[in-house]
Amino acid sequence: MKSINLLPKEEKKKDVKSIAANVLLVLAIILFVSAILFTLFLFDMDSSISDKLNQHEAVNIKAQNYVNQLKNYSDFEAGVESKRKVIEDVKKNRVIWSGVIYDIGRLMPGEAYLYYFEARGSELYDYVKSYEEGTAEEGARIVSFVVMGKASSYIDVLKLSIELKKIKNIKDVWITAINEAVVPELELDVLDFTIEAYWDTGAFLEGITKKNQAQEEDTLDNEMMEIQ
Repeated sequence: MKSINLLPKEEKKKDVKSIAANVLLVLAIILFVSAILFTLFLFDMDSSISDKLNQHEAVNIKAQNYVNQLKNYSDFEAGVESKRKVIEDVKKNRVIWSGVIYDIGRLMPGEAYLYYFEARGSELYDYVKSYEEGTAEEGARIVSFVVMGKASSYIDVLKLSIELKKIKNIKDVWITAINEAVVPELELDVLDFTIEAYWDTGAFLEGITKKNQAQEEDTLDNEMMEIQ
């Protein structure tokens, strides 16, 4: 004979708190792992960025070194060019003193002779350079050479002073001293004289433009271009 259980079956109650705790635990683990992975990712990225930054800094340092070297070279080149131009000006305006001495000997009167000659070319070169730099004006009186000698008469001294003006690039000639003297050996009365010759500075300034004048011309050209 079979027995029949008329009582209802017990239904197992689901543990909601336990399920929620498991879900939270899983989420916490996922978040923790994600945080670790994200941290590693940031570390790798920072390391990569740092390496690239160091590389860029190294490139910038090299580039700056090249810039400095180019600037030094540019300054050196400008200095060389300036010196070259000065040397060219000096060569162009140099005085061949052998030619001047030859001309003086050729123009000497028969009753006169020289015992002293002093050349002064450096003052002319300095003047030409100063004129180019804009610190000197045209028409300066610069001594070319000084001669001292003896003559038998005032006419010979005057004649010599006139003849010396025929020398190339000589503009003015002045008798700065003339005194009576005696040559003891010959018991001869003579005249001691000193003559100064001055450069024709205009001949040495041809083709040379003052720096300040050149700057003014450039400014004027720029203004004319802006007006057009």
